[in-house]
Amino acid sequence: MALLWLAVCLTSSVSGLLQTEEDPDSPIKNLRMEPGEKRLTWDLHGNVSEIMCFINSKFITKAINNNRYCQFQVLSSCEVKNFTVSLTKGPPFLMGIQYPLQEGNPGASAQRLDCWVHDMDFLTCSWEVGREAPSDIQYRLYRQHLWTRREQECPHYERDNRGKHVRCHFNDVPRLEKQLQILVRGTSQRATIPCSDRTVELSEIEKLNPPNITGTCNKSYSMMEWKVSSHFNRRYEYELQIQKGSDPAYTEKLQENFFALYNPGNYMARLKVKGFFRNTWSEWSAPQHFVCDVGEDVQRRDWLLSALGVLATLLVLGLAVVLCGRYSVLQKLFPPIPHMKDPTIDNLQSSKLVAWEASRASREDCPVAEVQVLGET
Repeated sequence: MALLWLAVCLTSSVSGLLQTEEDPDSPIKNLRMEPGEKRLTWDLHGNVSEIMCFINSKFITKAINNNRYCQFQVLSSCEVKNFTVSLTKGPPFLMGIQYPLQEGNPGASAQRLDCWVHDMDFLTCSWEVGREAPSDIQYRLYRQHLWTRREQECPHYERDNRGKHVRCHFNDVPRLEKQLQILVRGTSQRATIPCSDRTVELSEIEKLNPPNITGTCNKSYSMMEWKVSSHFNRRYEYELQIQKGSDPAYTEKLQENFFALYNPGNYMARLKVKGFFRNTWSEWSAPQHFVCDVGEDVQRRDWLLSALGVLATLLVLGLAVVLCGRYSVLQKLFPPIPHMKDPTIDNLQSSKLVAWEASRASREDCPVAEVQVLGET
């Protein structure tokens, strides 16, 4: 035990010195991991001032609840790590375990697991087939809730040319927890395949799309605007690159989603964006070209087009007047032929018809004389 204390004292950091056999006088015994609770716990014997917990020789946290255990926020289910505990005061002490236990060939597990959020609603993960994977291997990806450990398999796989799953995406990012555990499990009839996992914070792995720049301008002033959409970020930083004519391009660092440019001339602009508290920038947007100083040649062309438009309008009006006048002259030279009257029909139509009432004698009755026909002559 004295030799162990001496070795720890000579080591500046907590290295891979793991106590494999418990000392009967050790203040900490039965060191173990409780995966469901994500904590490293032990049986405490005697009084100790403070206990520190390390993962792969890196200090993570101090023990809580009267030095009964160390609580972790994230605990890998696949990657084997060294968990160690040490005392801050008193005789040097170090004890450790490995978790999880190694099963299968690590070279057959999914390699280079990577995930990112894109186009607002999509979470995509990709990986590579392990170099030592058997030919019949197939991989499946799951998302796991950090505390309940509830899992859901990814529904949309992509395959490589050998038919192996190498990519998958979820399309319901707004419904997901902000922090997830991503696991890739391999299956084979020939061998046991270790899993691969990664804990992701969705806001940190989001790849923002570069915004499109819109704007209005004239010879003396230009106003550019843009809009960024995200489920996680509300504040952004921008880099706006501007190049006027053949001058060298320069960059403006902004936090607003607009920029005013005075005496702009003709220029090109492009933009990239990142979350205010993030480190990853988007790609540059497509260059937008703004023509704000039209120049004398363009002004002369526009004036000429306007003049031609006015002249064409006047010609149309003049032609209409000429045609109307010509029609009036023809009417005077060749008047229409008057309609010939039919004396019988016209007189009948123009006369007044009076209804005859036989029962009433009128004062205006004409005298009627009787005529006798004596015979034919």
